[in-house]
Amino acid sequence: MSIKSFFTLSASATLVAGMSLFVATIPTEMPQSLKVGEVENEEEHEHRSIEGAIRSVYSMRLNEVTGTIEPEWVTEAVAQADAMRLTRRAGKPLKWEEMGPDNVGGRIRAFLIHRDSGNIWFAGGVSGGLFRSISAGNSWNPVNDRQENLNVNCIAQTANGTIYYGTGEGGFVNLSGTRNGSPAFLGAGIYKSTDSRGVAFTKMTNTSAASFMQCNSMVAHPTDDKFYVGTEDGIYEFTNNGGTQKKVSVGSIKELKIDKNGVLWASTGSGSILKMDGAGAMKQVNATINTGGRTSIAISPEDPNYVYLMGASGSGSFSGLFRTTDGGTTWTKLVSYSSITDIFGSNKQGWYDNVVSVDPTNKNRVYMGGVDLATWDEVNGYRETANTFDAAWNNGYVHADKHLISWDMNTTPPSIIVGCDGGLFRSKDRKIWTPISRGFNTLQLYNVAANELGHVVGGAQDNGTHLINFTGNSFGGVPSKNAVEIYGGDGFDVEFSRFSPKTVFACTYYGTVVRSGNSGQSTSTFFDDRQDGKSQTDFNTTYCLWEAAPKVSRLYLAKNAEVWMAENPTDFAENVSWYLVANNLGNDRIIEMDYSPEGGHLFICKSGRLVRLDSLNSATFTLAANPTVMQIPTPIVQKNITPSGLSGRTITSVNVDQMDKNHVVITLGGYGNTSYVYESYNACGAAVTWKNITGNLPSFPVYDAVIDVDDNKRVVLATDLGIWYTEDGGTTWVEGNDGMARVPIFEIRGYEWRPWEGMSMYVGTHGRGFFRSRTLMTGTKNLKDNTSLKVVVYPNPTSDKATLSLTGKVSETAMLTVINLQGKVVLSRTVNVVAGENNFAIDLTRMAQGYYFASVKGANTQGTAKVCVQ
Repeated sequence: MSIKSFFTLSASATLVAGMSLFVATIPTEMPQSLKVGEVENEEEHEHRSIEGAIRSVYSMRLNEVTGTIEPEWVTEAVAQADAMRLTRRAGKPLKWEEMGPDNVGGRIRAFLIHRDSGNIWFAGGVSGGLFRSISAGNSWNPVNDRQENLNVNCIAQTANGTIYYGTGEGGFVNLSGTRNGSPAFLGAGIYKSTDSRGVAFTKMTNTSAASFMQCNSMVAHPTDDKFYVGTEDGIYEFTNNGGTQKKVSVGSIKELKIDKNGVLWASTGSGSILKMDGAGAMKQVNATINTGGRTSIAISPEDPNYVYLMGASGSGSFSGLFRTTDGGTTWTKLVSYSSITDIFGSNKQGWYDNVVSVDPTNKNRVYMGGVDLATWDEVNGYRETANTFDAAWNNGYVHADKHLISWDMNTTPPSIIVGCDGGLFRSKDRKIWTPISRGFNTLQLYNVAANELGHVVGGAQDNGTHLINFTGNSFGGVPSKNAVEIYGGDGFDVEFSRFSPKTVFACTYYGTVVRSGNSGQSTSTFFDDRQDGKSQTDFNTTYCLWEAAPKVSRLYLAKNAEVWMAENPTDFAENVSWYLVANNLGNDRIIEMDYSPEGGHLFICKSGRLVRLDSLNSATFTLAANPTVMQIPTPIVQKNITPSGLSGRTITSVNVDQMDKNHVVITLGGYGNTSYVYESYNACGAAVTWKNITGNLPSFPVYDAVIDVDDNKRVVLATDLGIWYTEDGGTTWVEGNDGMARVPIFEIRGYEWRPWEGMSMYVGTHGRGFFRSRTLMTGTKNLKDNTSLKVVVYPNPTSDKATLSLTGKVSETAMLTVINLQGKVVLSRTVNVVAGENNFAIDLTRMAQGYYFASVKGANTQGTAKVCVQ
């Protein structure tokens, strides 16, 4: 996550001449343009590190005492949130609009083609809900963003046409091996269609128990009104339209398959294979084929005696492809482990992505999915059939991490559909692959940023960094929401420059940060000898960008127990030098950083500690003769300002009021607690005091916050259940998800592009892509006029004198005016504008504390900026 600054036309600018002195002998910059080959390596590196992504999310959600996420905590938090929906609304309800992307999908494990209507398809995002297509996958729409739980993991349709889906992905991203050890988002039971075409669904009340919070697999009987669900608690059989349930097996069940005669097969969490006998009991199949880990099953539609197993060992490595041709009595190992057949990758991901399917037209051919996609048949043996690390625009590409393989039997030959971490892909000829995720907006974002052009960028789980500029081809008669991947791997923190909207920063795991001056068309690293080769960061790389003026900036990067600063990374004409500004911060992860508006302080939040760096503007940064010398410049100091009573709690974000550096809000994670939001009004002081402002907020993790630039009593939170906000400083909280699904959000950003507009907010949801709210964009409309020049006021905030800076187009006489929020003119004088740079002094000594608008207006000169007087 990154900071939530309110970037205005006034810009929280600092007098450049008053900044710290930078004296440096700059080493040669080492550019590294982003090429296809580098994207491939980035993605491959990610697939050696999926566990890092899981641990990153889990660390913010688990309870600090138990190390678990108890189902009852999640259930209670949802119940609290549901009850509050019935209470009064706030004075200004937040409304959201979806921004896309409409061409990139996220992780999917549930897929179904309607048995009676071949053009109706269903796809479930593991944290984004159920989607429906009426065009055989050519476009998608969400079924119900307001459904109680959107963590769809499996789906099936019974013979009478009823569709059921199960929720909760925990069985496939479980680190501890226990039900509560999963960092994934828990489910809330099973949902049932209320119509024959799957337009609406309702929750089955008999699946509210904790047993159904992790529904791993679901299959329907081919002829009876019966379906089975595999959970972490066993196998359940449902009959009588789901009204009657019976437990037929105990223990963790990872996968269910059923043959055309209704015989049920299952794989357990320990790798055992079960098969239902004639009496309806599940019996273990030949124990010699137990792989020790997750095992996927495939049954031939032609001949149910042909059953294939693809196994992972207990560590997740590939343990082989097996086949029986006599219904399970005898087995043959068809493929053994080798460097060529290592379908689960060097990180041994067979516990995470593991699927096999029999070609419906050839019982002697199977398709195998892990990190890669491969096929085996009796003639050719094992071979890859799609390129995971190819360029995304090539027709041989299928995104990595395959979780499902299905078949469209309405085409000749049957088309193959693959679901993966990048949505859905289809091949009609088994050679050319096409993404079919149009509208399947289930992207799992970690971070978000926007620029004054309205472009948005975000880092996503296993989908790199994506930028949307709304200039592509339209879809459905509306402007395109197509995203372009500007950097590969897992995407995390992102930044746009507020002075140069085409300047964008992106990163991937373990500390690789890149910049671009052309909206991501090309990127390069900008490390120097001090940074290149240094120890890497946590999997989730965190950094923040502070800017005082065009090409005057600092980028702070967290690297393990250290924080480094890059000088002027927005200036592409100069090489970049890096300086160590903090060390000995402890081995726990640095989660987020934020700065005071004038740039003098940096706040660093860690798993259990909040640290403040002081005197950044007073420091002299120099490079020693030996550029590898690591010394923190004088007089920078670091101070522990952690609120008392938070020992062991994960501080998920720190957020500085960009109009008052002493006003700071921090948020906390971890289920099973009662306090999640704290506030200070002397955060830059010697003895910082904190107030718990959790109020009536439900007991769920809070990941981020933003303070309204126009009203510091209004704080907006990003939480495990979407957006919540207060208008009274935390006494009362209300839900703010109008127009947006109740999905996890790890970052929210607020921007005020023009002083008269108020604040717009952007979020990157973890399951439904980007959203924007312009509800708070109000303000003093009569100041809009025809502002054509960018005006900067610095320092801002100020307590006495300030400078108004602008670049004039022509020489002329203009009027400089300062107006309060009530529209009253409190200062006015004539100024002489010249073509070029202009700096006008403003004396605000006698002004009351608050917000003002400073404007310059002439025949050819018009501009306005907001200024805060403290």
